[in-house]
Amino acid sequence: MDLNEARKVVWIGSNRRPLGELLDIGYLNKERLVWAVEHVNNPKVHQAAAILLEWLTQSPQRSTTRKRAAEEAGQKMLPGLELKISIEKAREVLWPFSPHKGEPMGQLVESRILSLKDLGYAIENARESKVRAAAITLSAIRLDQIVKEPESPKGHLKIVSKGRTYSEWKQIQLSLIEGFIYGIALGIAIAYIYYDLFLNQHQPSSVTFGEIVSTPVGLITLILAFCIVIGIPLALVLGVGWSAKKLDEKVEDFRKGQEGENRVADVMNATLNGDWTLFRDVILPGRGGDLDSILVGPAGVWVGEIKTFSGKFRNVGEEWECLAGKKWKTIRKNPSKQARKNAARLGGFLEADHIKTWVKPAVVWANPESPLRVENPSVVVWTMERLEDELGNIQEGSKISETDRQKICEKLTKLVEKTKK
Repeated sequence: MDLNEARKVVWIGSNRRPLGELLDIGYLNKERLVWAVEHVNNPKVHQAAAILLEWLTQSPQRSTTRKRAAEEAGQKMLPGLELKISIEKAREVLWPFSPHKGEPMGQLVESRILSLKDLGYAIENARESKVRAAAITLSAIRLDQIVKEPESPKGHLKIVSKGRTYSEWKQIQLSLIEGFIYGIALGIAIAYIYYDLFLNQHQPSSVTFGEIVSTPVGLITLILAFCIVIGIPLALVLGVGWSAKKLDEKVEDFRKGQEGENRVADVMNATLNGDWTLFRDVILPGRGGDLDSILVGPAGVWVGEIKTFSGKFRNVGEEWECLAGKKWKTIRKNPSKQARKNAARLGGFLEADHIKTWVKPAVVWANPESPLRVENPSVVVWTMERLEDELGNIQEGSKISETDRQKICEKLTKLVEKTKK
C-alpha cells in the first residue's frame, strides 16, 4: 500500500471518511494515528495509519497550521462530502470555548466571529464529538463545499434503563439517612433540655461548693457530673457533624459516578446507530452488584465498568494503583477484575437460555480531569477522549448473528423491566 492508497482507506466508526480527508482537516493527527496503529483491529486501517504516521514523522514540514489545513481541505474534499451531522443540527451546537462559550456555532460562523482556524481548532481539540462534527460541517459550508447530509435509516442507539440509576437511588437513600440522623439528634437535644428544665426539679442542696470539693469522693462526683452535663451535648454535636460529613462525601461520590455514566451514554448515543442497544445499570440474579453498561450490537456484547475516581491513577497489566503523596498504592477495588467478573456473570446468565456468545469486558475511565496512565492492560481501558474512536474500533470486530442479538436484547429488556423501581 502506497501513500495515495493509504489516504483513500476509510476511517473506523461513525466518522467513516477517507483518512486523507480527515488528516487534511485536522481530525487525524500524530497522536490519533499512533492509537490506530496500536489498537485498531481493521488490518487496512492499521496499515494505512502506519503509512501516514511514517509520512508525517519523516516529513514534519508537511504538517500545516490548522488554518492552512482547513484551506487545503476545501481544495481536496470531494464533491458530495458526506457529513456526520446535519447543517441544521450543526448550527444549534453550542461553542465550548471562551470568550463565546455557550453561543450557537451557526450564528458565530455567519457573523464571522469564528474563523476557519477556530473551527479547525475545535475539530482537533473539542472534547464532545458533536462539537467536532459540527465544526467539520460548518467548515465545509464556509468553504462552499458540496455536501451530503447524513441519513439515518437505522435510527439512533437504543437505550434501555430501569429509570433511576443505582447512583441516583444511593444518593436518595443516603440523604434520607442523613435526615434521619439529624432528626434523632434534634429529638435527643429536646429531651435533654426538657428533662433539665422540667423533670429535674429538686430542692437546692444546702451543701456548699467548698464542702463538695473538700473530699475526694465529692471532687470525683463533681468532675463526673460536669463531664456528663457538657460531654453529652458535645459528643452529640461532634458525632452528628462527623456522620453528616461522611454521608455528604458518599453522596458526592455517587453524584460524580452518575455524571460519568451519563457522559459515557451521551458519547455512545452520538457514535452508535440503531443496530446497537445500550442497557444501563443491569442487576443480574444473585449477588455481585449491578452492571454499569452493556452494549449489544452486530460486533458482539461488551460490559463496561465505568469509573469516575478522582486523583492520579495508573493501570499496569492487572494492577491498579493511585498516587498517595509520593507513593503508588494498590486500590481496594480493582476495575479490571470487576469488569472481567461482570462479563463472566453476564455470559453465564445468557448461557442459561442457550445463548452462547463471548462477552467482552472493558473499563471506561469517565473522569477526564483525573489523569490515568495505562500500560499493557489485562482488560481494555476506554478513556473519554478516546471513547468515540474505541466505539468505532469495536464495530470492526467479530460478528454475532441477528437472531442471537435479538434474543440477548429481549432477555436483558425483560430483566430490566422486572427490576424497575
